[in-house]
Amino acid sequence: MPTTRDIFDKVDRKLRERSHEFTELGVVYKFILKGPDGGTWIVDLRKETFGVREAEEEAQCTFKASAQNFINLVTGKLRPESALLTGKLKLAGDIGLAMKFRELIKG
Repeated sequence: MPTTRDIFDKVDRKLRERSHEFTELGVVYKFILKGPDGGTWIVDLRKETFGVREAEEEAQCTFKASAQNFINLVTGKLRPESALLTGKLKLAGDIGLAMKFRELIKG
Protein backbone atom coordinates (compact mmCIF):
# COMPACT_ATOMS: atom_id res chain seq x y z
CA MET A 1 0.00 0.00 0.00
CA PRO A 2 1.37 3.45 -0.87
CA THR A 3 2.20 6.03 1.77
CA THR A 4 0.98 9.62 1.61
CA ARG A 5 4.52 10.63 0.57
CA ASP A 6 4.39 8.12 -2.31
CA ILE A 7 1.08 9.58 -3.44
CA PHE A 8 2.24 13.20 -3.31
CA ASP A 9 5.51 12.31 -5.06
CA LYS A 10 3.45 10.77 -7.86
CA VAL A 11 1.16 13.83 -8.00
CA ASP A 12 4.23 16.08 -8.20
CA ARG A 13 5.70 14.06 -11.10
CA LYS A 14 2.37 14.08 -12.92
CA LEU A 15 1.92 17.83 -12.48
CA ARG A 16 5.46 18.61 -13.65
CA GLU A 17 4.94 16.56 -16.81
CA ARG A 18 2.10 18.90 -17.74
CA SER A 19 3.02 22.03 -15.78
CA HIS A 20 2.05 24.39 -18.61
CA GLU A 21 -1.57 23.21 -18.26
CA PHE A 22 -1.71 23.53 -14.49
CA THR A 23 0.04 26.86 -13.90
CA GLU A 24 -2.75 28.62 -15.80
CA LEU A 25 -5.04 27.80 -12.86
CA GLY A 26 -2.84 29.58 -10.29
CA VAL A 27 -4.50 27.67 -7.42
CA VAL A 28 -3.16 26.30 -4.13
CA TYR A 29 -4.62 23.14 -2.57
CA LYS A 30 -3.94 22.02 1.00
CA PHE A 31 -4.28 18.50 2.38
CA ILE A 32 -4.38 18.12 6.16
CA LEU A 33 -3.96 14.44 6.94
CA LYS A 34 -4.17 13.14 10.51
CA GLY A 35 -2.72 10.06 12.12
CA PRO A 36 0.27 7.89 11.30
CA ASP A 37 1.69 8.83 7.89
CA GLY A 38 -0.17 12.14 8.09
CA GLY A 39 1.02 15.69 7.58
CA THR A 40 0.06 18.88 5.80
CA TRP A 41 0.71 18.93 2.07
CA ILE A 42 0.50 21.76 -0.43
CA VAL A 43 -0.21 21.27 -4.12
CA ASP A 44 0.76 24.65 -5.57
CA LEU A 45 -0.26 25.41 -9.14
CA ARG A 46 1.07 28.97 -9.19
CA LYS A 47 3.80 29.60 -11.74
CA GLU A 48 6.29 31.18 -9.30
CA THR A 49 6.03 28.51 -6.59
CA PHE A 50 4.76 25.49 -8.55
CA GLY A 51 5.08 22.05 -6.96
CA VAL A 52 4.09 19.72 -4.18
CA ARG A 53 5.59 20.12 -0.73
CA GLU A 54 4.96 19.33 2.88
CA ALA A 55 4.19 22.72 4.40
CA GLU A 56 1.64 24.84 6.24
CA GLU A 57 0.37 27.58 3.90
CA GLU A 58 -2.83 29.32 2.92
CA ALA A 59 -4.89 27.68 0.17
CA GLN A 60 -8.06 28.29 -1.83
CA CYS A 61 -9.21 24.72 -1.21
CA THR A 62 -8.43 22.53 1.80
CA PHE A 63 -9.08 18.81 2.21
CA LYS A 64 -9.07 17.23 5.69
CA ALA A 65 -9.02 13.48 6.28
CA SER A 66 -7.15 10.76 8.09
CA ALA A 67 -4.08 9.60 6.21
CA GLN A 68 -5.69 6.16 5.81
CA ASN A 69 -8.92 7.58 4.37
CA PHE A 70 -6.86 9.70 1.97
CA ILE A 71 -4.94 6.64 0.80
CA ASN A 72 -8.23 4.76 0.40
CA LEU A 73 -9.61 7.64 -1.68
CA VAL A 74 -6.60 7.72 -3.98
CA THR A 75 -6.48 3.95 -4.41
CA GLY A 76 -10.20 3.74 -5.17
CA LYS A 77 -11.18 1.87 -2.00
CA LEU A 78 -13.28 4.85 -0.84
CA ARG A 79 -15.52 6.91 -3.11
CA PRO A 80 -15.23 10.70 -2.71
CA GLU A 81 -19.00 11.15 -2.46
CA SER A 82 -19.23 8.55 0.28
CA ALA A 83 -16.25 10.05 2.11
CA LEU A 84 -17.88 13.50 2.10
CA LEU A 85 -21.29 12.22 3.20
CA THR A 86 -19.86 10.17 6.07
CA GLY A 87 -17.46 12.90 7.24
CA LYS A 88 -14.35 10.91 6.35
CA LEU A 89 -13.35 13.78 4.07
CA LYS A 90 -14.02 17.43 4.82
CA LEU A 91 -13.62 20.34 2.45
CA ALA A 92 -13.06 24.02 3.11
CA GLY A 93 -12.93 26.73 0.49
CA ASP A 94 -13.96 26.48 -3.13
CA ILE A 95 -15.89 23.25 -3.82
CA GLY A 96 -15.54 23.79 -7.58
CA LEU A 97 -11.76 23.69 -7.17
CA ALA A 98 -12.05 20.44 -5.22
CA MET A 99 -13.91 18.84 -8.11
CA LYS A 100 -11.37 20.27 -10.55
CA PHE A 101 -8.49 18.70 -8.60
CA ARG A 102 -9.93 15.25 -9.07
CA GLU A 103 -10.08 15.84 -12.82
CA LEU A 104 -6.52 17.19 -12.87
CA ILE A 105 -4.87 14.21 -11.28
CA LYS A 106 -6.88 11.67 -13.28
CA GLY A 107 -5.94 12.91 -16.74
